[in-house]
Amino acid sequence: PNPNPNPNQTLAIRREDMREFFSRLFSSHLVDAIVGLIIGSQGEARTDLMQLLASINHAAKGVVRLEVSQSNRLLLQRFMIKTHGTQRRTGRSGCFSPFFQALVELNVSIHFMQKVSDRKTYKGEESWFQDVLQVAECMQEGRLTDAIQLQVWGQIARTDDLTEFLRINNVVFTRECDEELVDLVNRIYIKRGTRRPTQAHDLKIAPNEIVQFPCMQALSIHHKERTYRFHVLAKLNERIHTVIPLINLSVPPGKSSLADGIRDIRSIMFWSTKERLWNAALAQTRCIRREVRVTIDKLRAHKCKQDNRVDFDGTETIFAQTMNDLKHQSTRLFRIGNNERAFKVVEVGFNSQDIGGPYRDTLETIGKELESPVLPLFVPCNNSRVQMGRNQDVYVPSSFCNTNPWRRERVLQMFEFVGKLMGLAIRTQNFLNCHFSEVTWKPLVWDRVTETDVLAVDAVAFRTVNEIKRLKRRDAGKEAFEKAVGDVRFVVRSSEGSEVELLRGGSNIHVNMDNAATYINLYRDYKLNETRTQCEAMRRGLATVIPYQILSLFTWRDLQDQVCGRIHIDVKLLESMTRYAGSRRNGRGFVARDAPHVRLFWRMMQEKMDNFQRSKLIFFVWGRSRLPLNRKSFEQKFTIMAHASSMASYKNPDKYLPVAHTCFFQLELPEYSNIDTMYEKMMYACTHCTSIDGDNTEAARQAASQRHTRL
Repeated sequence: PNPNPNPNQTLAIRREDMREFFSRLFSSHLVDAIVGLIIGSQGEARTDLMQLLASINHAAKGVVRLEVSQSNRLLLQRFMIKTHGTQRRTGRSGCFSPFFQALVELNVSIHFMQKVSDRKTYKGEESWFQDVLQVAECMQEGRLTDAIQLQVWGQIARTDDLTEFLRINNVVFTRECDEELVDLVNRIYIKRGTRRPTQAHDLKIAPNEIVQFPCMQALSIHHKERTYRFHVLAKLNERIHTVIPLINLSVPPGKSSLADGIRDIRSIMFWSTKERLWNAALAQTRCIRREVRVTIDKLRAHKCKQDNRVDFDGTETIFAQTMNDLKHQSTRLFRIGNNERAFKVVEVGFNSQDIGGPYRDTLETIGKELESPVLPLFVPCNNSRVQMGRNQDVYVPSSFCNTNPWRRERVLQMFEFVGKLMGLAIRTQNFLNCHFSEVTWKPLVWDRVTETDVLAVDAVAFRTVNEIKRLKRRDAGKEAFEKAVGDVRFVVRSSEGSEVELLRGGSNIHVNMDNAATYINLYRDYKLNETRTQCEAMRRGLATVIPYQILSLFTWRDLQDQVCGRIHIDVKLLESMTRYAGSRRNGRGFVARDAPHVRLFWRMMQEKMDNFQRSKLIFFVWGRSRLPLNRKSFEQKFTIMAHASSMASYKNPDKYLPVAHTCFFQLELPEYSNIDTMYEKMMYACTHCTSIDGDNTEAARQAASQRHTRL
């Protein structure tokens, strides 16, 4: 054999082998036989057979065209159209059955099996299937089809040059540019906080803002070009909104060409499109809130933390106590509405009443525990440990359960409960204060973890592997290779820093020329799949709380925003959602937007505080670290009130700390004389006075006395 074969020639040979394999295995007689079984069977067997044939065609795509006889093809088409009409008449068109979704998938597969000249165009009452085919074609070709582009040109740009219009859409705009444009559209939509979708005239970007969009900046894409592409993407989003109910998004990757295609283009779907589908699905699966109490022993949890113990058994921490109290409850408990509470918190030894504050404080504490050594769930990423690279503030799932099989089941139960809490955060918008990386979020939305994702949290992850690859490409001799590789063995460092063998006895096996390829594959596979088991457990928990099939529309960043909210504290948004309670006349106790100390407060928020400090202030006054995404998501307005204890004219407000009422999102703000004093007192309160206790405030009073400060 040729020792240096031409790669293109090798690929052609393999392709021919595949073509012969599929042609022999799936002859037209066998395909027709499967169609006959579909027509003759009933129930789940029929659905499975339809999915089977669609999957076969998906696997054979690009290699060989499977053929179905014309009579069977027409029979399946008529059956699909008739079933769709029946479901529409019975009012079930918003929630199609997996059987009908499999039937649609099969007809789409059969349609693309045919030659282009033989393909039917669907009109009138059948036009819904033409929409499906247009979306499917966009997904198959990896670009927006000419049919959609011509429709848009006829509607908004008929007087413009068609050639230039097509050039902009087919040549100028890349997928990266599309994603930047969609990001711009989404920012405008979310910031506005209304249901009105973003319009083309909203897309004007000031010259000093274009730097936020490097791809569009590099290609000098101007407003007119953005407008053209926006209208084309908007048309695609209209089609997607129509066809989503017809696609079974609950199947895992590789099982459905339509589901896989939707996941491939989700990064160019507008958030307004996703939100409409998402809100409808959440409303359909919402359950009535039940009265459930969770008993929390803060002192027990504090002792566990103070003793530097890890709660392997899941009994001591706030997280574990909550999980154990709810383990016998139905998951319907978590399927509640926006701003509702899943349970009431009873704090042992405290006199607080849960009108909302202790509940939010519990969720906030759980978020902190998840990212602390007290639980065996998440650990700081390697970049954080070695203080290099980006994302030094994020956490990744611990590989503890992979290396400790005797505790595996309990730890995976904890991860599953994390998924339930994520679902609860999405439904209620009581966000979790967590800082996870894409290696955690991506598997939850059926997205693939890449080497780039791993490098984002471990900058040196593939350094040794890349050096070995470089040596192999240089075709170094055996002696030179082994000298350069040194004492590298078949082991890898896990996310928590422990040594893991890539194969049995790997710590005693040196990497050499002969086994280098095996080492590279095992090492890469470990790094890309290290947290797969943990993420699968979280996904199981998440799927019990939210309509998981619709979650396939989300990018990992979409999911992060839905679970954690926006990390950035938007001061202008907070100010727009603030009201003032106090005297309306000048003098002590005067509180209004233009009161001197109120103006100082907003100036302090903008000029003196960084984002982390603003987050601490939000937690101090509301029991959460993040703001809702927009105005419509606020359950209550922020209230700045007169400070009751310092209102007497003979008292000096500069000696007092602010007082917060977290259940009601209220702040009693003393009339500080200057911004520096206000900043000092506010940061002290945010740091040292965060416990929620209605009557027992001795610790806070003692801390205040040490600072010669009154509460």
